[in-house]
Amino acid sequence: MTQAKAKSMTFAEYLDHDDGSDTRYDLLSNGELIEVPNEAWINNLLVKLLTAKLESFVDPTLIVAHVLTMQVNPVGDNRQSRHPDLVILRAEHLTLQNLLNKTALLIGDPSPQFIAEIVSPGSPSSNNYRRDYEWKRQQYQDWGIPEYWVIDPHRAQVAVLTLINGTYQEKTYTGQQTIESSIFPALAITAQTVLNK
Repeated sequence: MTQAKAKSMTFAEYLDHDDGSDTRYDLLSNGELIEVPNEAWINNLLVKLLTAKLESFVDPTLIVAHVLTMQVNPVGDNRQSRHPDLVILRAEHLTLQNLLNKTALLIGDPSPQFIAEIVSPGSPSSNNYRRDYEWKRQQYQDWGIPEYWVIDPHRAQVAVLTLINGTYQEKTYTGQQTIESSIFPALAITAQTVLNK
């Protein structure tokens, strides 16, 4: 018995895809779907804690956790979709979302102000590590996202990537070091607090 090859999807078809389950998928550059595992408990906790801190500095309606899909140029793992752990939108995104009734940002839309990703365990050669430290870094840099935080509970560090002249400049924080944010200059938060240590 031969199994039929899955139909190759466009990005628009991917956004409309519903297989009746609660399973999340990413779209590969060849149009195939790949299942995305559920977020780990620690990832959800760290996103909640950071969201609570950021709500003092930004309109809470601009903060989105785990539900937004972003179209990206494929690199590394060939995914053309991402589901950032934490995104801070711009006011114009709310207008776009309401007008178009969409929960996705497409290439060509205004870039978000800020993204934070929680790193899953893995060695520097693992896909988990490479996804957050390399592939997403390139994709978010290409998007022009001004600030990207890589929160790594396993290495007990927070890498803050700030976009300067189109390229991310990285500074890593650990322990009681106070994180410097170009987006939130008044934010006084340590790496230890972000990591819930």
